[in-house]
Amino acid sequence: MSVTAVNSHAAITAVILAAGLSERMGRFKPLLPLGTKRTIERVVGLFQAVGIDDILVVAGHRAHEVCRAIEPLNIRAVINPDYRHGMFTSVLTGIRELPDQCSAFFIHPVDIPLVRPQTVQHLTTAFEKKPATVLYPAFGGRRGHPTLISARLGPEILQWNGAGGLRACLQRHDANSLEVPVADEAVLLDLDTPVDYSRMQARLINEGVPSEAECRVLMDKIQDLPASIAIHSRAVSVVAQRLARALQMAGVALDLELVSTAALLHDISRTRKKDHADIGADLLEYHGFARLAPIVRAHMDLSLKSDSPVDEIQVVYLADKLVLGDRRVDLEQRFARQMEKYSEDHCIVEAIARRRQDARHIRDRVERMTGRSIVAITGAPGPLNGEA
Repeated sequence: MSVTAVNSHAAITAVILAAGLSERMGRFKPLLPLGTKRTIERVVGLFQAVGIDDILVVAGHRAHEVCRAIEPLNIRAVINPDYRHGMFTSVLTGIRELPDQCSAFFIHPVDIPLVRPQTVQHLTTAFEKKPATVLYPAFGGRRGHPTLISARLGPEILQWNGAGGLRACLQRHDANSLEVPVADEAVLLDLDTPVDYSRMQARLINEGVPSEAECRVLMDKIQDLPASIAIHSRAVSVVAQRLARALQMAGVALDLELVSTAALLHDISRTRKKDHADIGADLLEYHGFARLAPIVRAHMDLSLKSDSPVDEIQVVYLADKLVLGDRRVDLEQRFARQMEKYSEDHCIVEAIARRRQDARHIRDRVERMTGRSIVAITGAPGPLNGEA
């Protein structure tokens, strides 16, 4: 799902907690650069991307600097004078500033800055469909941030004695809470230490490509893929990586992580009887992985021009045609079997012939560019050893 065309959530407020001392980090977290933006700007932009207009930043330590940083963003700020007494005081400060018409509010610590807009959209959509008291994004069964809380709980939180913080107060409403499954590992990733900061900077290098953990959640938790499809997908990923590495050595600019991940998820919707490539691409877009979508969408059929450069789409397309189940197979033999199986259906035979021609064209170009045979690059037909 694209979030470029945002929805308006006029009755939902986002409360961003940015008042802490950043003692473990040793540098002031709200103003740390992450990619092309500072941390506070990334978190504000997260909510703006899904059409949440009422955004409130709770400042405390170095409040004047935080307020100056967010001034161009056209959002509200409030200062928590008690910030040294812990995060719960910032929660209370934010709740006191909620507008009368507020139906629900997010609580989002500024040190969880890489959450995807799609995750916020999933939470707001879930609340609008079936209002719950508290909604948590859940990654692999673990609750993360941001938390979306019904405004009805505001008075109760304000009266809470503070023991155990906000979490303890919300736990009293678990029976009326909802966990929203997301393929977004960032809901669990805190920016607490310099090591965390380095990891987040590295994560941004391939932003929009799911991590290994996110791939597992997509395959095992969200889609519940049968073992046979998961095994096939891993085999295709191995072959795709071998092809991509050989092309890289020949000077072709390819994103190896993108190739590997798209190949791993190319059959993410394979259990669907029809149009599984399009459905899989749509699913990846829905979860915030739009970079993979064109590759997955084209893994069955592609529009191949004779002069088009070899790219990630073509590598995954060819890898898929070189694998049957978990075995490396001969390209010509695989298509011959398909031709024989559907010999009485002229339309299907035509489609198979077109796919074979495209696969041959890519194979031949790979061999010319690398100076190696496909067998030398990917291994002989037979069981794959699982090593890329």
